[in-house]
Amino acid sequence: MEVAQAIYHRRAVRSFTAAPVTAETLRSLIDAAIQAPSAINEQPWRFAVAQRRETLRRIAESARDHLLSLMQTGSPFLRFRDMLQAPGCDILHGAPALVVICATSAAPQAAEDCALAAQNLMLAAYALGLGTCCIGLARPWLNQPEGKRLLGIPAVCAPIVPIIVGEPALVPPATERRAPHIDWIDRPD
Repeated sequence: MEVAQAIYHRRAVRSFTAAPVTAETLRSLIDAAIQAPSAINEQPWRFAVAQRRETLRRIAESARDHLLSLMQTGSPFLRFRDMLQAPGCDILHGAPALVVICATSAAPQAAEDCALAAQNLMLAAYALGLGTCCIGLARPWLNQPEGKRLLGIPAVCAPIVPIIVGEPALVPPATERRAPHIDWIDRPD
């Protein structure tokens, strides 16, 4: 598969089949992730993987409950209240696997380096016919001591990009992209 095809056709998938993702496949996705560039080659990432249905359910429920506890006037999470309070809300969308990319340092570029690794992982998953979606709503709870303990994430690490992975049951259509705003400074023509 051409890289451009993956870039232009990968979509955030929020509907998955029950088919498991093998540990071997997840390892290959993580191997692709670590090929990402990083500032001064720090490679400040660590990966936590959850695949057991019960663990995924616990993460989804705990993350949802944590977000609901943060709902106050002015909270950026208020717009998600109705969705989070809906019966059967599963912020992991029934995915059979969760990969959490964590920063291993507080270096100035560590979070950005983890985001670069995340993009590699998602494009590699697409090339294998898998669907992915970043689940930013899980981050607040994953950064709590209980969330870190559940996934075996050391206290000094920071979960940056939680990504669900699985066989897509439904791939959404492309959304229209806005034209980029470009400030050409020294355009040669």
